[in-house]
Amino acid sequence: MAPAELTVPRTEQRQDRRPGDALRAFGRRHRVPLLATLPTIPLYAVWWAFLATGGGDLAAQEAWADFASRHGDSAYGLFWYGGMHTANYSVISPYLMALVGVRAVTVVSGLAASWLAAVLIVRGGVRRPVWPALLASLALWCDVASGRTTFALGVALGLAAVVPLVRERRLYVAAGCAALATMASPVAGLFVAVVGAAFLLVRDWGRALVLLIPPAAVVGLTTLFFPFTGEQPMQMGRIWSPAVLALAVALLAPRTWRTARWSGAVYALGTVLTYLVASPVGTNVERFAELFAPAVLLAALFAAPPLTAPGIRRLTRGLLAVALAFSVWWVGSKTVDDLKVSTVVPAWAAETDGVVDALERLGADRTRVEVVPARNHREATVLAPHVNMARGWNRQLDVERGRLFYDGSFSAAAYREWLDRWAVGYVVLPLGKPDSPAWAEATLVRNPKLRPAWLEPVWQDAHWQVYRVRDAVPLVSAPGTVVSTSPAELVLRVDRPGPVTVRVAWSPWLRSDGGCLAQEGEFTRLTVDAPGEYRLSSRYGPSPGAGDHC
Repeated sequence: MAPAELTVPRTEQRQDRRPGDALRAFGRRHRVPLLATLPTIPLYAVWWAFLATGGGDLAAQEAWADFASRHGDSAYGLFWYGGMHTANYSVISPYLMALVGVRAVTVVSGLAASWLAAVLIVRGGVRRPVWPALLASLALWCDVASGRTTFALGVALGLAAVVPLVRERRLYVAAGCAALATMASPVAGLFVAVVGAAFLLVRDWGRALVLLIPPAAVVGLTTLFFPFTGEQPMQMGRIWSPAVLALAVALLAPRTWRTARWSGAVYALGTVLTYLVASPVGTNVERFAELFAPAVLLAALFAAPPLTAPGIRRLTRGLLAVALAFSVWWVGSKTVDDLKVSTVVPAWAAETDGVVDALERLGADRTRVEVVPARNHREATVLAPHVNMARGWNRQLDVERGRLFYDGSFSAAAYREWLDRWAVGYVVLPLGKPDSPAWAEATLVRNPKLRPAWLEPVWQDAHWQVYRVRDAVPLVSAPGTVVSTSPAELVLRVDRPGPVTVRVAWSPWLRSDGGCLAQEGEFTRLTVDAPGEYRLSSRYGPSPGAGDHC
C-alpha cells in the first residue's frame, strides 16, 4: 500500500505549500537569467534618471516617437531630408515608443534581451554560464547607454527567435520572432540572418530557413512598398575590430560549437563586405560583435579543453584571453565615448525658444531649413516639430542626399547648389561642436571671411545664428506658393491650372486633396485643373496613392 502522504488529495497538498515555495522554485529554475539580469537593473535606473538626456542616437528615437505620436496615420514624414518613410526607420518601434515612451521601450528591451541571452547560454550547455551571461547583460546595457532603442528592441526579438531553436525546434515561434525583429530593426534582422546562415552551413535546413526567410521577406516587402536608398559609411580602420573578434570565435571556439564558429566566419566575411560594397549597413555591422563577442569569448575560455597537445591548449586559451580583454576594452571605450557626447545637455539645446520664435517670425515654415548638424544631434529633435529640415539624424540618408559633406567635394559653390536643390531658405547654426561631416559647413557659415555674400545674417542670440539664403529656390515652383508646412503635410496655393514642382522627395504614399501627383525626377509634380489651395500629405491605406496620381 502506498505511503499515507501520497494519498493526500492534491488540493490539500497545494494548500500546505508556503507562499514562498513558488518563488523559490522559480529562482532555482531560472537561476542564471536572474543572476545575469538583476545586477544590471540599477544600471538601467541610472540610465533612465541621469543618462537618457536625449543626445546621440537617442535623439533619433525621440524624434520618431514624437512624429508617431502626433502623426501616427502618416506614412511619410517631411520633417527630415525632404521626406522619408517611417517604415524605413522601423515598422513598429516609432509607434511603440509613442505609445509607452522611449525610455520604457529601451529598458524593457534591454532587460528582456539580457534574460533571453542568459537562457540561450544555459541551453547551449556553456560551462559556468553565469559569468558569460552577466557579461552579455553588461554589453546589452552598453548598447542601451548609447541610445539605440530601436536596435535594442530588435535584438530582444532576435534573441526570442534563436532561443526556441536551441534544444527544441519551435520553428513557427522562431519564424515569427525573426520577422518581428527585422520589423523592429533591419540591422537586428541582419544579425538573425547571420545565425541562419550558420545553420545553413551546418546543414540544419529547418532552423536555417526560419532565420533566413522572414528577415529577407520583411526587407523585401518594406523596400517594395516604401522605396529607400541610402548608404552608411564604413571606413577601412573600422573593419578590424569586429572582423578579428569574429575570427577569434570562428578559429578558437571549441570544435563542437559548429553553429557559433560558422556564425563568426559569416560575420567576419560580412564585415569585410560592408567596406567593399556600399549599403545601408556600414558601421552598424560592428554592433553584433559589441553585444556578443565578450560573452562568447568568455564562454569559449571556460569550455572544456580540446584533446590536443598542452602547448596548443595554452596557446588557444592565451589567444582567447587576449581577444576577450580586447573585446571588453573595445565595447567599454565606445560606450564611454558615446556617453561623453550624448549625456551633457548643452545650453544651445536647452534654450531654443528664441530660435523657434525667430524662425516663426521669418516665415521658415514656408521653406526648408538647413540646421548644421551638431555632434550630439540634438538639433534634429528640438527643431523638427517646428520646421522642415534639409537634414536630420539618419546617416544613410545624410550620405545619399548630401554627398558633398562626405566625399571631399564641399565648397561654397557646391554648397549653394545643394541648398538650391533642396529649396533651403534659411541656414541655422547652433553654437556647439559640429558633427564630423559638418565641420566644413560650420566653418564656412560661422567665419565672416569665408561666408559667401548670399548667406545673410538675420538673427542670433547667445546660442543660435540664423542666415537667410538670398534668392533661394522656392519649395514650390511658380505659379504655386507655399502657405505652410508641418512635419506631415504641405499646404500650397496655385494661381492657375497646370503643373507645379514640389521639392519633396517622391513617395508613392503622397496624397493630395485635389489634382494629380506624379514623380518628377527625385521630386514631386502636382498638376491641378483649377486655382486654389491644395494639401499634400500621406496616410496608410490598402492602395497607396489611389485616386490621387495621374
